[in-house]
Amino acid sequence: MRKLIIAALFATGSLATPAVATEVSIIATNPVIDLSVTEYVETTPDVATFSTGVQTLAPTANEAIRQNNTQMSAVIARLKKLGIADKDIQTTQISLNQQFDYADGRQVFRGFIASNSVSAKLRDLKKLPQFLDALASDGATNFNGPMFSVDDDSKLREAARDKTWNSAVRRAEAIARKAGYANVRVLRVEEQSGEPGYPMPMIEMRAADAAGKATPIAPGQIRIGSTMNFTFEMVK
Repeated sequence: MRKLIIAALFATGSLATPAVATEVSIIATNPVIDLSVTEYVETTPDVATFSTGVQTLAPTANEAIRQNNTQMSAVIARLKKLGIADKDIQTTQISLNQQFDYADGRQVFRGFIASNSVSAKLRDLKKLPQFLDALASDGATNFNGPMFSVDDDSKLREAARDKTWNSAVRRAEAIARKAGYANVRVLRVEEQSGEPGYPMPMIEMRAADAAGKATPIAPGQIRIGSTMNFTFEMVK
């Protein structure tokens, strides 16, 4: 016999009163099956998120910042001109550092490096190759990404949950039959938050080549996952 203690939250009648935690005991008189199941659904992405920025080197800090501001303003203007909304452009890092070279065991001051980076979300993937080449011509010195996603993935996540649930039940029923039981009943379900991350491809910033060809980028397919932990009781 196995006893499961499951924590639950119950809301009170007053909005000002916090929810009250309690424990529910479930007694399993038959053997149980513990499973952790992950399933995915695939879809075509409709959003690409990337970061781009500018680094400038100058003899003085003021000059490095001035040059950086000028180039970064041109980059942001290009982003907006190509259709990215203000809400989809966000500054992610601003820095100013001294730069040194090392020669014959000596530290030689080269100047100051100013950096400014933004992340941007592009909702028209057909324009992505144009963005990379246009940004290079406007002074961007780095480009990281793209990371592809779906703007509204709520239905896909629900589909992944359904797939995970059905897969877990099938596996539990198969195990139960092998053990001489007719069926199973669910005692516990726990959905894990988050899902495995996927690496963001790195693209070197360069302008279009002499033939005028845009940088080739293939969005492919992305996976939306759901992971659940189950406890099933085998029943006759």
